[in-house]
Amino acid sequence: MIKTKLIILQLFIVCSLMVNGQTHQKWAERLNKLDSTTDPNKKRFELLDLNKELKSIWQSGKDIDEIRTYTDQLHIVKSDDDILSVVIFGSATYNGLYQLEWLVRYEEKAYGFSEEFNLNESNHSITFTHHLKSSENELYALTVSLGKRVIIDARDLVTKCMFEDLQTISGDEEKDAFNTKLQQRLYRLWTNKELFDEPFSQLKRMKTLISDDKKVKICTYNIQKQGFNQVFYGAVILKGSSVKVIPLNDTSSKIKSPERSTLSDKKWYGAIYLDLIQTASGNKTYYTLLGYKGHDEFIKTRVIDVLYVQNDRLRFGMPIFKVDRFTRNRVVFNYSAKATMMLRYDAREKLIVYDNLAPQEPMFRGVYQYYGPDFSYNAFKFTKGVWELKKDIDLRNPRQ
Repeated sequence: MIKTKLIILQLFIVCSLMVNGQTHQKWAERLNKLDSTTDPNKKRFELLDLNKELKSIWQSGKDIDEIRTYTDQLHIVKSDDDILSVVIFGSATYNGLYQLEWLVRYEEKAYGFSEEFNLNESNHSITFTHHLKSSENELYALTVSLGKRVIIDARDLVTKCMFEDLQTISGDEEKDAFNTKLQQRLYRLWTNKELFDEPFSQLKRMKTLISDDKKVKICTYNIQKQGFNQVFYGAVILKGSSVKVIPLNDTSSKIKSPERSTLSDKKWYGAIYLDLIQTASGNKTYYTLLGYKGHDEFIKTRVIDVLYVQNDRLRFGMPIFKVDRFTRNRVVFNYSAKATMMLRYDAREKLIVYDNLAPQEPMFRGVYQYYGPDFSYNAFKFTKGVWELKKDIDLRNPRQ
């Protein structure tokens, strides 16, 4: 009886190895065929599908090293402590573009990512170099280069994977608990003085901005809770003889008059900041911030805020936004969740330009779910220490 069970177990193992081998070979053959595929759009979708399938194979616990038996187009690199592994492959798609697919395996879970970049080298000279290393504080950095050009520069792959995990959690309490762990991980990056100038470009679910004077760094991200409730997180990192990390506490729901409020890191009108504009007036330096506050079922919100730092203390909002005869501490735009609003900084003209918002009908004035762009444009220009409103500008010639 025991002998029969051993034979069955051996047959099962052999069959499993054969199935795994066939799966690996079929996947490798699909990757090899990409070189002869002429349709660039088909290549793009095939690469994404290969990424998805390899993620499934890897996450099921199967060893993928064998795939390299069937193709030389797959790169596998492991950290020195064998805790984390990375797989890289890709192909040229459209003329001058290369699509790089890469996956990370960490704690028995696989994560898939995709990059697209301009390709200057000829298709026949594509040679990638890659390096994965772990630091003393257990940060796992990945660098992938094409010649002298760095394609991927990830300062910590674990943080990147944790941001992906956060998107898969449904309950608010579970999100909060996981976000606590994520913030602890982020503190390892934020408190590292050597990484102050690092834009964390691979943490695409967190926006990082660095001031021109290299004294202020702002990192922000959001979590969508139940009922379209957006909650924002992040930190302001100040650089002096050392770095000081000041976490931001979003209290948006308790701020009744945001355009008139002066706030702090403990009472913050949360947003994801998309741009930072540094200006000066006298001995004061202002960091003006263009932010997006997300949306609920009916309304989207954008904001122009300002940060002022004094003695390592943060002050959000100052009366430097001049609108007609009044000044505001910040400017808030509310409009329909179905609409799209342009708000950006024109560095050449030194203007904050944006769509003018208006209701669809006069009867809806003040009911912001019916507001949207009316095809005219306004701007703020920094003059004598304030951002002064300029109405009805011509974007083709904004100085007039």
